[in-house]
Amino acid sequence: MSSTFNHFSVLKNETILNILPTQSLLTHIEKNSLETLNFVDATLGGGGHAEALLNNIISNPLLKNFKKNFIFFDQDINAIEYSRNKLKKYALESNNLSIFYENTNFRNIKEIIDTKFKGEKIHALYADFGVSSPQLDVGQRGFSLMHSGPLDMRMDINSELTAKIILEEYSEEELTKIFFDYGEEPKARKLAKAIIFDRKKGTLPVEGTTQFADYVKRVLSYPNSRIHPATRTFQALRIEVNQELDSIHNLLEDIPKIVSSFAKVAFISFHSLEDRLVKHAMRNWQKGKNANEKMNTQKEFHLPLHMQLLLEENQTKGFGKEIPRGGITASDKECNENSRSRSARLRCFEFSNIKEE
Repeated sequence: MSSTFNHFSVLKNETILNILPTQSLLTHIEKNSLETLNFVDATLGGGGHAEALLNNIISNPLLKNFKKNFIFFDQDINAIEYSRNKLKKYALESNNLSIFYENTNFRNIKEIIDTKFKGEKIHALYADFGVSSPQLDVGQRGFSLMHSGPLDMRMDINSELTAKIILEEYSEEELTKIFFDYGEEPKARKLAKAIIFDRKKGTLPVEGTTQFADYVKRVLSYPNSRIHPATRTFQALRIEVNQELDSIHNLLEDIPKIVSSFAKVAFISFHSLEDRLVKHAMRNWQKGKNANEKMNTQKEFHLPLHMQLLLEENQTKGFGKEIPRGGITASDKECNENSRSRSARLRCFEFSNIKEE
């Protein structure tokens, strides 16, 4: 697997350019007599973003005298093995840097930083929440409804829960909830009822991805759909198997606790569920609130944009601001080169006013 882990890095240049150290960050570090810059890639994958970051940092003369730590996370061991081999050429003494690989979910970043790096502050962090091309295109991983394989969908191959187990063991209520909440499937109840009915008869096709995709297509009956009728169902199963939204929730909650003042973070989302979490977190950070704290939607989200901006300007100074407001989408050129970029949105945030403990 590691030799074929080829992946198109979505919004690569836009991500890296928006997290590079600013003069304000360097001044802050020097003022506090610090000597090390810490960079985190929370979703290493094929190492495309990581390699672009390394090239940018190494070639920056302003950063030459700083020691640099690059901490790369991925719960997929295949990604770690592939990228470790790909990036080993950068770990030269002359580059004054160290690269660390952590085979774990990004929900554990704070724990790793606190224990292995003695709570050192992070100066740049980014995460790409999408499923990588090798995971989608290799049928044996079970992510794709277009490639035959087992109904697996585990990003961490050592975890126990699989899509097949969900379909064989979850109740009608549980299935309805994940199809509706995680897949935003309008016919969630209908599909859940059919699964339970056929499961009891012993006719539910749970041995392979393509067979189950065809089953969903028959049950849901979307004759004029532009996407495969099972797309939302597969998304819901994948999110449940990997607890993806909980992981994002935890990461966003921990960010203000691990970053330095003038640190930058960036997140690439591929569907509204992910982007909603990131957008909500950044709105809260701008107000000095925790990422997942509930907001007064009646007063804030229902106001015209110019009134929202005025309201924010008159509130207590928050942790920083989103840069640029509203996020960034892929260029037409990138979308033509990689169709999966079309649904991507990059949101970035600079923490200009964070309290460091």
